[in-house]
Amino acid sequence: MGSDGIDDIVDWAESQGWTIRVDNNGYRRFFDPEGNYITYYPSTPRNAYRRRLDVLTAVKRAGLPWPVPSKKEQRAQRQKEGM
Repeated sequence: MGSDGIDDIVDWAESQGWTIRVDNNGYRRFFDPEGNYITYYPSTPRNAYRRRLDVLTAVKRAGLPWPVPSKKEQRAQRQKEGM
């Protein structure tokens, strides 16, 4: 997909069950785990930093936890759920 500053968001979202589709125009479209459309990221944004923040705000509002929890926090959560 290229290194344009949102690869970390895309990777984390996909690991959490989100779907990211690239349409014919190169736009990345974000869908939550239930399949609801959330937002998009253009293939060539005019202001990549601003669009990254817009995408991040939209996915956080839709329920994607951010920032990505540390390995220690993830391990603690798994142990807590296992009890």
